[in-house]
Amino acid sequence: MAKKFRYSKSNSLTYRDLNLTGRRKRLRTVEDGLLKTFVKSFWVRYWMSTSQIVMQLVFQAVFFIVGGLAVLRGNITIGFFSIVLQYFGQLLNSVDQIFGIAIGTEKYHASLTRMKRIFDIAADKNGDKPISSVRAIDINNFNIKMFPESKKDSKMFYSQDLSCSFENPGLYVISGDNGIGKSTFVRTITRIYQPKLRGSVLINGLDVNKIDMDALRQKEMGFLFQDVPSPHITVREYLSDLERNGFLNDLKESRPFLNVYFSDVFNLADIYEKKVDVLSSGELQLVRLLAALGKKDASMYILDEPTANIYPQIRSAVICLLQELGKSKLIITISHDEHLIGLGKSIVME
Repeated sequence: MAKKFRYSKSNSLTYRDLNLTGRRKRLRTVEDGLLKTFVKSFWVRYWMSTSQIVMQLVFQAVFFIVGGLAVLRGNITIGFFSIVLQYFGQLLNSVDQIFGIAIGTEKYHASLTRMKRIFDIAADKNGDKPISSVRAIDINNFNIKMFPESKKDSKMFYSQDLSCSFENPGLYVISGDNGIGKSTFVRTITRIYQPKLRGSVLINGLDVNKIDMDALRQKEMGFLFQDVPSPHITVREYLSDLERNGFLNDLKESRPFLNVYFSDVFNLADIYEKKVDVLSSGELQLVRLLAALGKKDASMYILDEPTANIYPQIRSAVICLLQELGKSKLIITISHDEHLIGLGKSIVME
């Protein structure tokens, strides 16, 4: 029977309550700066446009009053007044153009300011020690500090610290209620999220803060997450990296992959030219899963709900595929699938 580690998330706190440190704090600072720039630009353009309208109304009123009185007194003729009116209209058009240039200049200045703020976002903290492959991940007394800058004792995201290990190869299943913090956990141990931690996260015995995690994620980790938007490109384009690295050709040599991607229920070749963002939920899930597993030189994969929305007829084939991969790779899944939970080494969040 699979060993289970149980710990609970605090009922009174959510991930949104995390103190704005690291990436979230930097992004919130940038967000505030962009909002201030937008508000300032809006009011500048508002008052410029209002001044333009007021000036037009005042000049037109004065012109018609003065010109009308002059015609009534016989100082000028109606024909002469009509000619002057045409030139006056051209003068107002020129004034409008000047205001238009000023408003456009303000928009340009505001856009440059916003772009500069975006480009000035500081990079995430990243170590410099390279790792060729992931052999093991050790989690010791892990928790996330909610308010690390507070002088008082910081509250914890989870009500109990977690200690567990992931060894390569192996298939692990993290389960628990929705919103309990499963995705937060895996994104934090891989440094996609960078909140303040209590305890330690070690990869191959090294602290993650000292490891070049950018390079490690790029080369050694494949990810499947549910909250990634679908691009408006074809499946062929979406999987182009898999075609270049020869992974798609390798599929035809692997029975577990063939049972999923070239079966009577689902055939990858039938959707190559479809746009990714118009695929059915089942097709999209299988394509995303393939894109994650297509990083064939990776030593580990983190898969969020890999069997969700998949055709019931091939769900068992997908689980068999994950089991087979777990014999040579480290597979960490987040899942509510009872069949998958029963087959993998289980970590239960309650």
